[in-house]
Amino acid sequence: MIPLLIFYVLKKHNVIIVSENRLLKIKTTIQKIIVLLMLSVFTCAQGSNKPDSETSKVFQIVKNDKVIGTINMVKKIYGDSIIYDSESQINVKLLLRFEITGNEKSVFKNGILVYSSVYRKLNNKVKANHVIARQGTHYNLNDNNKTEILGINSIEQNLISLYFKEPKNITSIFCDNQKEMIHVKSLGQGKYKVEISNGKYNIFHYKDGKCVEVEAVSPMFDVVLMPTT
Repeated sequence: MIPLLIFYVLKKHNVIIVSENRLLKIKTTIQKIIVLLMLSVFTCAQGSNKPDSETSKVFQIVKNDKVIGTINMVKKIYGDSIIYDSESQINVKLLLRFEITGNEKSVFKNGILVYSSVYRKLNNKVKANHVIARQGTHYNLNDNNKTEILGINSIEQNLISLYFKEPKNITSIFCDNQKEMIHVKSLGQGKYKVEISNGKYNIFHYKDGKCVEVEAVSPMFDVVLMPTT
């Protein structure tokens, strides 16, 4: 954070006058640049190399026996790093027609989340667009041009990872969209309930450690996610 420190020093000694609001904007901009540079360096480092392993999954989103959308997920492993990418699209008509699209990325290094981004749009309105990045021993959240520190020291597993691995002996995970840790409860026989928010939860079903079905319940509507392979 050397550039920001320079601004503070100059201000203190009356070399330049910068308002507090201006300083906040500068700080936010610098933090966003650092996050983008960090992701760019990591992506470029991996881009020229093939992953050690790559797993792709496609889930159909089903409501009343009708497919209304899909979720495409990819897990890539590069040495001590794991990258998850997810793209989703839903097109459904209730009282009104809803078109929901989303993109998520998660980067883990040495078993710890170091970067997460979420972008979701409902019809033509952006509902979520934020980035979480690990800096030192904490996480910075940049949301709507505002930066804050999350009260979480370390994240070892997030929601997207549940589509690839059964959460045995795990009682909580990080929900990137909610920007907080959420509870995981074992229901027995390979079933786990994940409380996302009030009235919204998922029930993951596993067979031989693989996710074979997800019941997604919300106040808006309930759907079932079924893998295509």
